[in-house]
Amino acid sequence: MNITITRSLQRPGTIDGQISIYGRHICDCEENAATALPPGTYPVTLVNCHQYARKMPVVRLSSLPPCSSCPRRPFVGGNTRLPLVCPMLKPGNGVCQRTDGSIIVGWRAVPGCLVRPRAAFAALYGRIRKTLERGKPVRLHISSNPFSPQS
Repeated sequence: MNITITRSLQRPGTIDGQISIYGRHICDCEENAATALPPGTYPVTLVNCHQYARKMPVVRLSSLPPCSSCPRRPFVGGNTRLPLVCPMLKPGNGVCQRTDGSIIVGWRAVPGCLVRPRAAFAALYGRIRKTLERGKPVRLHISSNPFSPQS
């Protein structure tokens, strides 16, 4: 399965985009401009994240530290920043102060604000999980489309 992120708008601090699978729009996303992944294709796997105490879709990088080296936080919710850079697809309302490389999913209400993040994440997670259970690879392609400047 190929998941495509088409970046559409870059503002100071955030990058807005759309997530599609085989050309069909699934949801919207946001990334922190400082920790956003460069354009390219990356493998996605489900990793048992001890921060969230569940399997999470992680974009695998060669420089990614093992999950055991990530110090545990006492409370972890949808908008909690991870202590180490770990690019993963996860629900949240926005990327303000988030420096962990996460790709936040939801549906765009206004630029910089996502709504219904858990429903968007559940739909995306279900597709990723089923594809991996069938033994097929999941790849995340981040497009290098030019950003439209904010007026």
